[in-house]
Amino acid sequence: MFKKLALTVALAGTAVLAPTATQAAELDKPLKKNMWHEDVHTIQQDLKELGFFDYHKTTGYFGDITHKGVKAFQKDYNMTPTGTVDQKTADVLEEATALIQRGDEGKAVEHLQKHLAELKLYNYHVDGIYGPLTQQAVEKFQQNNSLVVDGIVGPETKAALFDLKETAKAEPAKEETTQESSEPEEAETAKADEEKATMTMEATAYTANCDGCSGVTATGIDLNANPDQKVIAVDPNVIPLGTEVYVEGYGRAIAGDTGGAIKGNRIDLYMQSKDAAVNFGRQNVEVTILN
Repeated sequence: MFKKLALTVALAGTAVLAPTATQAAELDKPLKKNMWHEDVHTIQQDLKELGFFDYHKTTGYFGDITHKGVKAFQKDYNMTPTGTVDQKTADVLEEATALIQRGDEGKAVEHLQKHLAELKLYNYHVDGIYGPLTQQAVEKFQQNNSLVVDGIVGPETKAALFDLKETAKAEPAKEETTQESSEPEEAETAKADEEKATMTMEATAYTANCDGCSGVTATGIDLNANPDQKVIAVDPNVIPLGTEVYVEGYGRAIAGDTGGAIKGNRIDLYMQSKDAAVNFGRQNVEVTILN
C-alpha cells in the first residue's frame, strides 16, 4: 500500500532515492493505466500539488489524464517517461511533495530551480542544490506572489509555482496557442476519466457458505466454483443487475446478486470466508458505476 507517513528528516534533503526508514512510499505493485486502486488517489493528489494532474478531483482511476501526468512528471524529473508508477517514481513523488528548503539536494530541487529559471528569477546552473541563490529566487517569487516570504517551498508556494496553467501563461504566445488548441481534447479526456456516477452506500458482507445458501447468485454466478469472483448484492432498482462497479476498499466487482434485506442504498459484498465477512462489519463506502 502506498502510504504517506510522517518523516523524521526533510526528505527533499536526501540525495538517495531508494526507500529508507524516513521514506515511506511503499507500493504493493506498480500502478498502471486502466487500473483502479486506492493508491491512485494519493498519486493523483501528489501530481496535482506539483501541477501534473489537471483535473478537479482525484478519482482512484488511472486513466488518460493520470497517465499523461505521470509521464510529464517523470520527464520533468529526468526519469524514463513510462507513464507507470513504479517504486522509483513513487519515491521521487514522495521527495517532491515534501518541504523544500535551504540545504536540500535532489531532483525536487532541480525541478524547483528549473521553474525559477523559466521565470527569470534564478540565473545559476541547475545543480539540484538548494543554496543561497536558490533561496533568494524563492523568496523573490514568494514576494511577487503575496506569499509568506520564508524561503521554504511548501504546498502554497508549490501550488503557485508548479501549476500548469500558470506556467502556460508565462510561456511565449506561440506556446499559449498550442496549449489552447489542445483544450477541447483535454476536456474530452477528462470526461472519459471522470467517474460516471458515484454514491455513498451502506455495505455489509456475506459468504457463499451460509446456512441455506446455494452459493449461486441471482444472476447465476457459482461462487463456490469461482471463489475469486468479486460480486455484490444490490437493490436492482438502484443498481441494475449486471452492472460493473468499483467499491471503495473492495475493488472492481459485478452487481450479480440480490438479498431480502438489500434495499435502497445498501449493498452486500461477497467474501470468501465467514471471518472476512464478520470483520468487514457494516460501513459506508463509495460505489462508482462503471457501465
